[in-house]
Amino acid sequence: MTDAADYIKKWHEVILEGKMELLDNLLNDNATFYSPVVFKPLEGKEITKMYLSAAGLSFNMDSFKYTRELNDGNHSVLEFETTIDDISVNGVDMIEWDDDGKILNFKVMIRPFKAVEIVRAKMVEALEQI
Repeated sequence: MTDAADYIKKWHEVILEGKMELLDNLLNDNATFYSPVVFKPLEGKEITKMYLSAAGLSFNMDSFKYTRELNDGNHSVLEFETTIDDISVNGVDMIEWDDDGKILNFKVMIRPFKAVEIVRAKMVEALEQI
């Protein structure tokens, strides 16, 4: 039985402690990433890892914080807030776990529209660095 409440601890270590190198062991080989700025799902471990790493470079991690967390079965939903270039960003990470505690699907939703625009611009910059 999958227990997202246990698995989410691994994600917190990756994102909140900046240990992006742990993504290899946290992602299912068939992971899919759903971006708020890309118009189709991005399929596969490597591209999912690339986009999650770019997000770590794009977001102001000094102000990034999860404000709410729900775990149920093999699903986690985490609401977050940060500020990028004086723009308040509010969003949700939705994670589906496999039975081995690896991320199968990762979906990001962001609001308001101005935040989507700044995240898109920062992601483009970060992806060029990777």
